[in-house]
Amino acid sequence: MAPSRRRGASKAAAAAAAARRQWKVGDLVLAKVKGFPAWPATVSEPEKWGYSADWKKVLVYFFGTQQM
Repeated sequence: MAPSRRRGASKAAAAAAAARRQWKVGDLVLAKVKGFPAWPATVSEPEKWGYSADWKKVLVYFFGTQQM
C-alpha cells in the first residue's frame, strides 16, 4: 500500500497541513466558496467585524465585491 494510503497517515498529514496553514491578518489569499471560483481576498480579524474567533475558520475580505 502506498505510504499516503496507510491508516493514520491522514491524521499526520492533516496536522502537518494545519501547521503550514498559519495565516496572518493582512495575508493575501485565494479564497474558495462552494459554487464560485477562487477569488482574491485578504485575511481579516473576526473581532473587527463582530464575529467570534474560531481556530477552524479564517475570515477573509474579498477584493472587488467587498463581501466577507
